[in-house]
Amino acid sequence: MPRGGIKRLRTGCHTCKIRKVKCDEARPECKRCTRTGRKCDGFSPVLNWKTYTVSTPAAVLPPVQGVRHIEEARALHFFQLGVAPWLSGPYPASFWTHTILQIGTHEPAIRRSVVAISLLYEDFITKTSLMPQLRHNMTALRHYNAAIHELKDLTDVHLILLACLLFICIELMQGSETKALSHLEAGLRIIRATSGLRAWVREILLPLYQRQSILLLKFGRRDEVDALARPLISHKGFATLEHARAMTDELYLQIFQLTADGAEYRHGRLQHQPVHTQLIAKQNELQCVTRAFRDMVLPLERSYSLSDDHRLMYLGSLVTLELCQIGLLTAFETSEMRFDDLIRSYREIVAHMEEIGASMIRRNGGAPVQPVFQLETGYLTNILAVILKCRHLPTRLKAYSLLRQYGSTRQGLWETDKMCSICKRVIEIEHDIAWDGLELPLDTGRWNEWPQKELRVCHIIQDYKPNLDVGEGHSLYPLMLIMRDGEGRVYHLDEAVAIG
Repeated sequence: MPRGGIKRLRTGCHTCKIRKVKCDEARPECKRCTRTGRKCDGFSPVLNWKTYTVSTPAAVLPPVQGVRHIEEARALHFFQLGVAPWLSGPYPASFWTHTILQIGTHEPAIRRSVVAISLLYEDFITKTSLMPQLRHNMTALRHYNAAIHELKDLTDVHLILLACLLFICIELMQGSETKALSHLEAGLRIIRATSGLRAWVREILLPLYQRQSILLLKFGRRDEVDALARPLISHKGFATLEHARAMTDELYLQIFQLTADGAEYRHGRLQHQPVHTQLIAKQNELQCVTRAFRDMVLPLERSYSLSDDHRLMYLGSLVTLELCQIGLLTAFETSEMRFDDLIRSYREIVAHMEEIGASMIRRNGGAPVQPVFQLETGYLTNILAVILKCRHLPTRLKAYSLLRQYGSTRQGLWETDKMCSICKRVIEIEHDIAWDGLELPLDTGRWNEWPQKELRVCHIIQDYKPNLDVGEGHSLYPLMLIMRDGEGRVYHLDEAVAIG
């Protein structure tokens, strides 16, 4: 027990902390170290964790011993059985169902965060609101504030990284885009500033951060994402399915960045300019890696008993590689007709995604209830890539039905119902059909026709202006569709879909 009057040091450089002396905190190297000829090992990133406030004060809960507090025990039990298996989406669930709970037994910040997630998830199920809010659940709010309070005393960067991930989850459950991205950037800064991360962090947390970093790319913020980039070594085989899954995700992330760079050439101000040689070189390099990775992944099917988790990793890697190939072939393509040549890839993706959906349900006990929230967005984003770009109507409608069948109510930042409404509108425009409130459109005789060139949607811009309230709990969600006319000229079409 510390003696009265002695203040524990929470700041200062790593060297002074180890020596247990007061640091003058001069940057980039403190003078206390440099004056004595010592090497200053630098400072941990400064993170300002802010607690939430509402009209009713949310006091921090008093400390409890283990999980004896009945409220915590019930929430943790519900998390393990009813929440954790779904958060992982098409990825292995053991990290959520076991690892986090084991760490939470000894770390209050982690345990409190898990309880808050569990309570918010329960709100998803029991209330009609699409996104539960902390301000409406005082118990969850108290636990979240308690987790932030406990985190301020943590010095272990590995636990801080884990807490950051849980905070991202809490904010995404509420649709708090800005706060979720803030926590994500904080975690990426820690990763960039920390050398010698523990093995479990490198093997489990870094791939999770890698997949979440797609959110930053969505908003054009790629500086912090580059901190996670790993070399794509294609001359060695994959030792495990876990390794294969992580590296195909890394490949996808790099191709996602390339296609983002290519947007100006596809339908922007550079559409009539030759593609920069560096981008062409990167495209060719990633093509070679994609082919090599496919040759390395295919043999892994014979190396495992292929439990549901193993099957998910194997099929997920194949789907990712198909999407990588599509992305590379169309990265700088100005014609939407090019996607018609890729029907074989789209059919393979749909077949794999159907099996992935069934494996998720089987792994999670065959639960008939649709999950309400997934942190991992892989199922939604993979299916959307088919629905929005595959113009073979039976194939894209099959993909749409799989999203309805296996997609959760909300995945990361995306609301499944909203995305389905957008997909329906795109299909109506491109195929000149009407769904008339049906789950699937009636056969109009156009099922095997390809859409005309001038009807195809090149790109969709969302969130560029507020929703329009039309009453009775409904609103119109505005969209801007980027189209091409018969002569190939780009123009913008304002559209809106009904939500609510």
